[in-house]
Amino acid sequence: MADWSLSRAKARLDRREHLDELTARTRFEVRLHLNEPEPNGSYDDLASIFTIGHEECAALLAHRRVLPLWERLLLARYARRLHGKAITRSVGAVPVEASGIARAFGAEILELAPDSGDTGAKYDLQGRGLLTVFRIAVGAKGDAWPDRHEVSTTSARNILTCATTFAHRKPWHVLWPVHRVRGLRLWKL
Repeated sequence: MADWSLSRAKARLDRREHLDELTARTRFEVRLHLNEPEPNGSYDDLASIFTIGHEECAALLAHRRVLPLWERLLLARYARRLHGKAITRSVGAVPVEASGIARAFGAEILELAPDSGDTGAKYDLQGRGLLTVFRIAVGAKGDAWPDRHEVSTTSARNILTCATTFAHRKPWHVLWPVHRVRGLRLWKL
C-alpha cells in the first residue's frame, strides 16, 4: 500500500513538473514576441495554428487523472482560456497521434478566422483562446484586424498573467478564482 501511494505521489510530482515546463515554454514564446516583435510571424495558416494548439492542449491535458480534483479543475480552466473552446473540444474527441486533424475539424478552424469588424478579438470575447488569438494576430496573412499589433500585445500580456497565475496554483483558486476586469466583464483565470 505504501509503495502504491509513493508511486502515485511521484507521478503527481512528475506531472506537475511537466505542466510547469509547458507553461514556461508558452511564456517564453510570448515574451520573445513582446521583446523582439517580428512583422511577419510563422503562424500564417489557420489549419497549422489549430494543429499546433491541438498538440499543445493535448500535452497539457494528458495524464490529468493523476492530479487531484482541484488541480484538474484549474488545468481545464487554464486550457480553455489559453486554447479556446474549439481546440479543447477537439482534444477530447481525437487523440494526438491521429493524422488529418485539420481536415476533420474544418468547421472549427473556420470559426477561428477573424471577421472584418472583429474589435473584441483582443479580449477574446468569442472564446477563441488567448494563445490562438495571439498566434492569429502574429501571423502573416490577411489584414482583417486593423489593430493587429494591439491585439497581439494585449493577448500576450493576458497570456503572461494567466500563466503566472497558473504557475502559482493553489487549491483556493478553485473556490476563489482570480478575476480581471475586461471592459465591462469579469473573467476568471
